[in-house]
Amino acid sequence: MGNFSNTVHFKIGDKEKFVKGFNAYMKKKGFVPCDDDEAVKTYIIALSVDQQWSTLADMDSSDDSRALFNDAKAISKSMKLPCITEVITDSDIAVLELFDKTGESADRIVVGDGEIYGMGNNEIKPECWKPLLNNKADIEKLIELIGESDLMADERLSMISSLFGVDMLADNDELGIRNDDSIIKLNFKKAEEKKPTLNTLFTQIYGEALEPLGFKKPKVRMPLYVRVINDEIIHIVGIHDMKNQLVPFGAIATVYRKDLCIDRTFRQNETWYKDLWDFYHEWHIADEPFDKGGFDYYNDLMPLSDAVQNSFNATMTWIFPVLDNVKTLKDVADYNECMFKNHITVISLPINESLAAPYSDTVIKYILDDPLSDLEKRYSTALKKIDESNKRYNFSQEKITQDRLEYEQRYNESRQRVKTFLEDEEIHKQTMEELANRKAHNLELLRKYKIIY
Repeated sequence: MGNFSNTVHFKIGDKEKFVKGFNAYMKKKGFVPCDDDEAVKTYIIALSVDQQWSTLADMDSSDDSRALFNDAKAISKSMKLPCITEVITDSDIAVLELFDKTGESADRIVVGDGEIYGMGNNEIKPECWKPLLNNKADIEKLIELIGESDLMADERLSMISSLFGVDMLADNDELGIRNDDSIIKLNFKKAEEKKPTLNTLFTQIYGEALEPLGFKKPKVRMPLYVRVINDEIIHIVGIHDMKNQLVPFGAIATVYRKDLCIDRTFRQNETWYKDLWDFYHEWHIADEPFDKGGFDYYNDLMPLSDAVQNSFNATMTWIFPVLDNVKTLKDVADYNECMFKNHITVISLPINESLAAPYSDTVIKYILDDPLSDLEKRYSTALKKIDESNKRYNFSQEKITQDRLEYEQRYNESRQRVKTFLEDEEIHKQTMEELANRKAHNLELLRKYKIIY
């Protein structure tokens, strides 16, 4: 035959679908269609007369079959198309290998004297080749041509081509210069690297540290990581994107609130999503200097990746240690006392009729160990802080007395609510049933968000 060539023949049926599928395959490899002057990869698709076959040639690696054939097997598998790879290795031999719709090798034909190359003249599997022939009855002719020794290999290959209805003699050079309607030229360039999104960077940077600690990234609109403790307590860390500035935040919640509602924006949840400044101001947990409450980003001058990394560093310094110390319901009450100044607030009864905000966790004060004693201790602590504040701001005695009376009244109301819960069997039962329903509802939400399973 006097030439060397590597080509692939696909049994397609629909040329538009094949071209679309090939482009999709190249996109997965990181290439996109382009003009001739931008191309780093060029393929030729030659359609058979009836457009039932497509011959694929790689114009950039005509002497290397490995890259083209690896592509062929992958395309065959992804598009579920049978294909025949063809290697013309010398002037008197060609090898046709059939790959089925799964991309696996099904059979091989050696055209010519394969024994010279240690291949042997194989017996084919007729059932593999018959569906690809123009006429299935021609399978016997195919077997005869393979075994024919009087004809040159190129003569036999020409006859085999006619049985399948595809040109197996055209090499890369010939396909490259043809300019008829059967030729489709596809040029590709490397796709431009996409800059990672906030969500991608958040997952990479936060996830690497937080996932081993039990945090999961929920299927919600905001960049969040969430951890559940004992099916009761929820730790949340996240980033609020203010467009050109990232603000880290954290939060504590329980399954006993009316609605967990984590699939909302920062603004919608800002009453209980607390930002970096809040954590620094209320706890001042580290000795490190506090520089800022947010981290700017702007194009390449101030990369988004740096802002995410800085947000993470600040989160682990000021926010995470606070959350990590909240492991019991009493810890939650302590957190709320510090963050929200809810020293003695207790939700009204019955709790299912209370007008308290759905994100409120004050209901847990009913189910703390010895809730009356806990409330009394918090009241005493609050009075000391009030006295310190009065001295610091030099309020009048009249105002101090008035404020003390109002606070005492609030305490007595809260204390009476707790006593009612403990002593009234019907109220106690209603409250515990409502808490059980809330817990079931919020745990189901956490399953929906893929935080627990």
